Amino acid sequence: MTSGPSIRAVPFDYLWPSGVATELLTDHQRRHLESIATVRLLPVRTVLFKAGAPADAIFMISRGVTKSYRELRSGKQRVMAFMFPSDLLGLAEGGHYVNSVQALTPATVYSIPVAALKESFRRDFALQFNFLCKVTHELRQAQRQLISIGRRDASGKFATFLETLQRNTTLGTDAAPGNGARQIWLPMTRMDIANYLGLTHETLSRAASRLVRQGVLGFPDRHHVQILDSARLHKLADPL
Repeated sequence: MTSGPSIRAVPFDYLWPSGVATELLTDHQRRHLESIATVRLLPVRTVLFKAGAPADAIFMISRGVTKSYRELRSGKQRVMAFMFPSDLLGLAEGGHYVNSVQALTPATVYSIPVAALKESFRRDFALQFNFLCKVTHELRQAQRQLISIGRRDASGKFATFLETLQRNTTLGTDAAPGNGARQIWLPMTRMDIANYLGLTHETLSRAASRLVRQGVLGFPDRHHVQILDSARLHKLADPL
């Protein structure tokens, strides 16, 4: 068995609409995945794989944050998603990766060879079904996020993004009494955020400044944001 973080540290579960999480992997399945997986430690800005490369492995994030992106003909990038611990990486089409993936922070990932995983699926249909549940759930979550972002103005898009990010990277509550401030870590750059939201850097900066003036947000530094008024932020992010 590999040393270091266990696959048990990766919350491989399914969140039902009711909000109840159900474990998808048995202890035996976790131990089996550990036996066929390789632990990879990625320094910041390491490209895990490039779009178009042969998709010979899938990856599970144990620690850290990555971004999935496409390189455009203009030389610019289009950020498709930010990936966090418990997320699966390696979306493929025709045997090749669809997007490129880069580490935004030091990251630990499990690399599972596709050939070994296919053989495991043939011997354990429950494992295959559980992977399908996990992938389906993540695709559904991504769809909901895109629909929600598409309905909002710049401030609403940013608010929606922050509410999603808060579920993944919340550091804790601020000590200041009465304001319920919550601080969120921003591992990605503001340019990456703007790119992901389909905004220019200038438009995102104006939206952020507007929320600061309204007392909704605070920015103690470029890698953290404080949620000063959660109710107003949620109202901006609410697609209804």
